[in-house]
Amino acid sequence: MASEAPQAAVLWPVAEIAIVLSLFFAVLAVKRGWPGEARIRRIASWIKAWVLSAPATAALWIFLTLHSFTLGELTSSVRTEVLRSHSTNLTQLAEHPVSALISSALWIEIPDLPMVALLAVCVLAPAERWLGTFRTVVVFFLGHVLATLITAGVLTALLRVETERYADRGFGSVVDVGVSYGSLCVAGLLCYRVRSLPLRLLVMAGLLIGVVASGAFFEDYTAFGHNTAVVLGFLLRPLASSAMARIAGRGASPPPHPDEQPGLRPEERSGAT
Repeated sequence: MASEAPQAAVLWPVAEIAIVLSLFFAVLAVKRGWPGEARIRRIASWIKAWVLSAPATAALWIFLTLHSFTLGELTSSVRTEVLRSHSTNLTQLAEHPVSALISSALWIEIPDLPMVALLAVCVLAPAERWLGTFRTVVVFFLGHVLATLITAGVLTALLRVETERYADRGFGSVVDVGVSYGSLCVAGLLCYRVRSLPLRLLVMAGLLIGVVASGAFFEDYTAFGHNTAVVLGFLLRPLASSAMARIAGRGASPPPHPDEQPGLRPEERSGAT
């Protein structure tokens, strides 16, 4: 632990400088027509299109990245205290319930960034394009809040019923932050994007089995929260009904009348009829 702070003090500033210099030279290459300009423009165009198609996902990823790099420059003890102050442990939920429930979804550590990027690309962005930004944000925070409250309620009940067994587990001060609850709730709802019922049930079963199996890598209360979030996503199907109806209507819509086809000259339209 003693060497962790010096390493962080060196690595994170170097990473930040490298990112800034990379962006600077990329802009300079485009402005002056250096080799690789076309590729940089294509990448920038792709990033712009991706952000515009899923703005809430992009904003969440930016928030998480900035917060994680901020944490990376702190010492281990200070970092733990910062995360604990934004955590959804029992103490924070009792003293600052609203701020804890909201801010806990906006803090992660740098080692968690690859997983968050994977969730953004494979779950949150596809869901936002399908459901729309507003519904995706609602589902994400609904899953995050409800899964947290249900887990906290179960922990509180266990502490009352089996105090000796759970008293020294530190549930009042444990660090519990991140986007997993909200993302898994969105993933559960995203299963309804699969139109074939047998295949959809298979996907839902696979997701639930995978989440249950991943519990071996987490604390028991976190694993319980993950499972709860997925089930909540399954139960939120009404929020996806309009998206499902829109897709069904789009697939069933007849081809446009030749007179309404864009790009045809008047003589071509009359010839087509």
